[in-house]
Amino acid sequence: MTENTAQLVAAITQLPAFSGIAWRSAGFELNAPFDSPDLIPLSRDLRVATENFRAVGVHMFITSNSRDISALSAHPAEQEVVLLPGARLIPASPMRVIENLRIQSVLELPDESIPLPPIPSDDEVAGWVRAARASSEVTVLRKGRFGA
Repeated sequence: MTENTAQLVAAITQLPAFSGIAWRSAGFELNAPFDSPDLIPLSRDLRVATENFRAVGVHMFITSNSRDISALSAHPAEQEVVLLPGARLIPASPMRVIENLRIQSVLELPDESIPLPPIPSDDEVAGWVRAARASSEVTVLRKGRFGA
């Protein structure tokens, strides 16, 4: 990690933790747990993460210790959340099709003192997809920012 990156990570770590759902487009299925090597940008907005549903699939991150940086962003409408380096991530479901979108749930493991959050049901996820599809298209400011 470069000195500038280390300083950025140190500053972001000072922000309050975000626990919730955030998205990242993906054309692949995660098959094993892994640790995040770097900051990983996600969006709380499914339409933003999929660039108006142009992505073939998406990872739905159930986060417990990420940081919501949208208030500090040059593009707050992107609703950006970042996973910190070292975040422990595990696939919580296989890649499956919900509302014509390939979706895989990925759990960010919380600290040992915090219980595991519930994994949303496919019905809940379907409702979020329908709501995102019904919302207005977003302007894609940085193509590929939120995924592959």
